[in-house]
Amino acid sequence: MFTKSYIPHKGYWSSPFARWQGSLQHIHSIELGAATAKRFLALRGFTPDLFDGVVLGMTVGQRKIFHAAPWFCAMMGNDKITGPLISQACATSAAVIFTAASRIETGVYQCILATSTDRTSNSPHSVWPNPNGPGGQPIYEDWFMDNLTCPYGGVEMVQTAEWVAQDYGGITKEQADDMAIRRYEQYLMALANDRAFQKEYMLPIEYPISKKQVVTLDADEGIRPHTKEGMASLKPVIEGGCITYGAQTHPADGNAGLIVTTQEKAKELSKDKNITIQLLSYGFARAKKARMAAAVAPSAEMALKNAGISVKDLKAVKTHNPFSINDIVMGGVMNIPPEIFNNYGSSLIWGHPQGPTGARATIELIEELIKLGGGYGLFAGCAAGDSAASLVVKVS
Repeated sequence: MFTKSYIPHKGYWSSPFARWQGSLQHIHSIELGAATAKRFLALRGFTPDLFDGVVLGMTVGQRKIFHAAPWFCAMMGNDKITGPLISQACATSAAVIFTAASRIETGVYQCILATSTDRTSNSPHSVWPNPNGPGGQPIYEDWFMDNLTCPYGGVEMVQTAEWVAQDYGGITKEQADDMAIRRYEQYLMALANDRAFQKEYMLPIEYPISKKQVVTLDADEGIRPHTKEGMASLKPVIEGGCITYGAQTHPADGNAGLIVTTQEKAKELSKDKNITIQLLSYGFARAKKARMAAAVAPSAEMALKNAGISVKDLKAVKTHNPFSINDIVMGGVMNIPPEIFNNYGSSLIWGHPQGPTGARATIELIEELIKLGGGYGLFAGCAAGDSAASLVVKVS
């Protein structure tokens, strides 16, 4: 599907993710994303004029979002470029990377920053005029909280997961708990040896909020331990269901980005020029109404087909798994070996800022493939509207 799109070795970063209403709750996400991108470039010895375009992903409105991409680029240090603002719910990062790669494939662009930033904390309260309302009462929406319910499906997302659990053999609470515990144990792999794995890609936050105060964050904030005893004590969110608060992700704040460029430019920019990272394909799917978690497997299967490979060719799989049953279903449908599935963590544990979630997972996928000596990797994740998106990368 893609033949010309590459990512330089160490041409990517993710900030730590901070739990909802945590250390990043008051910082404008576009300003923070631009500042983090600027720091990343400086640390790698790059200048902002490296890029001839940007693709910016966001899902939660912020002040001046109308000017998002050109404003971001100017704050990053390059006021000569711009690009589209992509918003595709939890599939935003996959759509951003796909859009950047598609632009490289045309030959019109040579080097693009594919980046996403979001702040679920303190999201907007939107108000629209309603002349027909009683006494002129306006229409209003709490941007983040109200969109946990799909206007088409008509139910909260946790209900869609419960229905998928029923559709696929009646997944039990014990199974959902066990998968969440397993994913927490895998996250602990990333913390071993003083967080050696995370330090390969994670860029600490250093952001001044006044002349005297700088917000710093060098590791994920608000991670909850998952134990057998603790999970057993939690009741399902929906009575009679299998999903507890411990078996689903939490809203978060953060940003991430990747350089998408040509093969020649990627080699020039790579820290280790013997490592080649190629974007191979993209896939998408939409499940039947109110069955969001069921969309992940067909989107992944499409991405694998477009790449010309199968599950047996994969060295690593990473997912955006807002519910633990996502991985139970996908793993069962596709026969994914457990030993390659979400090592070093996933969004179920480190949280979900929405836009940047898939980018961080893709970056971790690349780093895992490097540790394994190369091979094919798959990222897949569900998104609002009973949809999903997937990417395949190859590390040589």
